[in-house]
Amino acid sequence: MQYGVFDTLPASPFVRLRALLDDLTPPRPPVSLALGEPQHAPPTFALMAASENVQDYRRYPPIAGTADWQAAARGWLQRRFNVTSALAAPSQVLPLNGTREGLFLAAQMAPQKPAAKDGGLMAMPDPFYQIYASAAVAAGARPHYLPATRETGFLPDLAALDAETLSRLRALYLCNPANPQGAVADKAYLEQALGLAMQHGFILLVDECYAEIYDPEGAPPPSILEVMQEKGLHDAPVMAFHSLSKRSNLPGLRSGFAAGGESLMRAYAELRQIAGPQCPMPAQAAAALAWSDDAHVVENRARYAEKFAFAETVFGDAYGFYRPAAGFFLWLDVGDGEAAAVHLWREQGLRVLPGAYLAAHNPINSTTNSPTNTDYSKDAKDAQCSPHAAPYIRVALVADMETTQEALPRLKATLDDFALARKGSAA
Repeated sequence: MQYGVFDTLPASPFVRLRALLDDLTPPRPPVSLALGEPQHAPPTFALMAASENVQDYRRYPPIAGTADWQAAARGWLQRRFNVTSALAAPSQVLPLNGTREGLFLAAQMAPQKPAAKDGGLMAMPDPFYQIYASAAVAAGARPHYLPATRETGFLPDLAALDAETLSRLRALYLCNPANPQGAVADKAYLEQALGLAMQHGFILLVDECYAEIYDPEGAPPPSILEVMQEKGLHDAPVMAFHSLSKRSNLPGLRSGFAAGGESLMRAYAELRQIAGPQCPMPAQAAAALAWSDDAHVVENRARYAEKFAFAETVFGDAYGFYRPAAGFFLWLDVGDGEAAAVHLWREQGLRVLPGAYLAAHNPINSTTNSPTNTDYSKDAKDAQCSPHAAPYIRVALVADMETTQEALPRLKATLDDFALARKGSAA
């Protein structure tokens, strides 16, 4: 018996990683570089606020957030992006139980396309955050994967969207800064995406959860909300998503927000009233203090910069190393990411995520033995991952500096051994 539609999608990357590695015993204590879970200390004042407001667990939280939370979230948007007038309506900034919850529910707002007889399409980068695809499927749409490769600057090529695809498109997910590659879309790129959304009647969902983790020597990543305000498009079909998980090292707080165009956010607020995903008020109290403080974010950003500087001394230009503009991942081209992950775990107890596990799985053409299109496969066992992601591994630089300094040289040396072994087997 089939209980849902999600069997059309591959398993979670981390479920697949456990299946790949857990039967192997590493020779030394393991170090995980696979999970993007920040390990820096969170701001203690936020944690104290949560504990000091435990009595509020007795109350139903307001969907729109408390007055303190609203003031803090809007204050941060003004300081960080200079966005004020475009978000004047009360419902245009809403609290979320983390961006994952919000990104999933937002897909249910996507307009139907009469020309699309199969539920339409929702486009997303490839590689991608798996919640985008599951949200599309839950909304009755087909995920449509847009390759984000070195040749495209690790961002989807929006000019490659053809007329037929655009006529069927209900939503476009973007991740800016990109996960896993750390690329940043500039305002011109975001303007292009917004123009397409308005012209072709789809909603633009921009996941901006890494916007505060950027190279201090570079420019801060822009927001789609800035573009919306600068264009005077206060009712644009746009939603942006932000989180305290990365910004403030509070992934367990499950606290973020969505902000966007007036009509879309009003409908989103109504949907949230029905679905009932309120954010607990003690979490809102903690979040209000975290959004109001920028000093801990500057310190957090500096720690990541130190680790990337160290990684640069370790890798140089090996394995296509580059220092990303934002985010906290290395995206290394090791030739075969899955095989490299096995080798690193078996030889050194270093756990990394194969790039293939973050990528689309496409149907195999029996004649050409290559992916037939960019839609999902209905049978994962008869599919292969997008070839542009398979050579990579994702390495999360979320541990402390001491762990990073110990792990990265081992990672580089073990990858060198892996490369020699591959070269030898090919000869």
